[in-house]
Amino acid sequence: MIDISLIVIVSNTLVVFATFIATLYRIKIERDQIKTFKENVSSSQCLESFRKYVRAERSAILHMDKEELAKFIDYLEKLGE
Repeated sequence: MIDISLIVIVSNTLVVFATFIATLYRIKIERDQIKTFKENVSSSQCLESFRKYVRAERSAILHMDKEELAKFIDYLEKLGE
């Protein structure tokens, strides 16, 4: 018959292994969160700079002819790539 101590050792080993796997997964998730947070900060800084530019150049943008405006919009679409 199986000794009770063997059952306890095996079950404790499984619990420790499951905890280890969960910890590794948690570390992965936290790394992804940090990466996303850094990207969001960079994006918000870029967006704030763009807002300042648009405020400063509002009149010039409003007085652009269609061809200049189309080129400007194409530039903006390719800016984030």
